[in-house]
Amino acid sequence: MKRHWFHNLAAPSALAAMAVLTALSLLHGRDAAESARADDEDKPKPAATRQSGKDGQPRDEVRQAAAAYMEALNKGDLDAIVAFWGPDADYVDESGKMTRGREAIAALFKKSLAELEGSKFKGQIHALKFHRPEVALVDGSVEITSPDGTRDSNRHAVIWVKSGDKWLISSARDLPAETDKLPCLAYGQIKCLEWLVGEWHDQSDKIDVQVSCHWAPNKSFLILDYTVKHQNEEPVLVTQRVGWDPRNQMIRSWVFDSRGGFGEGYWERQGNRWVVGASGILPDGGTGSATYVYEFVNQDAFVWHSKDREVDGQPMADSEVKFARKASKGKEAP
Repeated sequence: MKRHWFHNLAAPSALAAMAVLTALSLLHGRDAAESARADDEDKPKPAATRQSGKDGQPRDEVRQAAAAYMEALNKGDLDAIVAFWGPDADYVDESGKMTRGREAIAALFKKSLAELEGSKFKGQIHALKFHRPEVALVDGSVEITSPDGTRDSNRHAVIWVKSGDKWLISSARDLPAETDKLPCLAYGQIKCLEWLVGEWHDQSDKIDVQVSCHWAPNKSFLILDYTVKHQNEEPVLVTQRVGWDPRNQMIRSWVFDSRGGFGEGYWERQGNRWVVGASGILPDGGTGSATYVYEFVNQDAFVWHSKDREVDGQPMADSEVKFARKASKGKEAP
């Protein structure tokens, strides 16, 4: 991996917002880095960029098709609704009963539209993944508001297939009503980091870093909370979310610290090492960048490496912190 690749891709974000990085900046020349900012005004600022993704247009097309489908539902237009279903489409309800074919599905909608007359439908896409350029899997939900104001919602998985210049529903599945523990599509992309879930502490005598990691609802993100304590200073609290970026097809992370720093990183797996290209905005407006490495050792230990560090263009020493799990056993890296 070439480090400049991350700088071309990533917007400036919080180097110091990462808890361990903030702490190690205190250990390795923070004062020197701060004093080197005098000439900063003459330096070009990195521009925020974003990878558009090769499938950006198909994604927009699928989202537009899903929105048009919701519009047809709200109008109660049976012909328009059925037109979104493929000739051989199938639908499976929550009980597992399958209805196959456009005509049979039309009969179901004719009955349900009469029962739901006057209701409003609001759709949401939680995740969108392409199996092929012309086949998309959507993890979504629909909220139904009845004329008396009561609300109901359901979760579903829908396969959209492009036919000619139009996206059609090939298959739809209603998912269980209780979805708090139902993983979203993003989980399949970030479950390789599930071994991080649990409580961790550093094994250094120079600094005190505590890490708590848990899943967000539906396992859509990993949430890591860091507490960094350094002698004679207030603890630094940091929250990090790690998730899947379906547009850029990569794992990303976002961090925010209690001093006002914030940032993001782009992840790449290399065996049992996860390499993160990160850059950051410091609380005082300074900038920084680094390459992090999360190295899985075993189910109860990992090593965090920080290299290629810069603060306002000034190089800083590489660092390493070893972490041990506090209590319960975790999962081995797949």
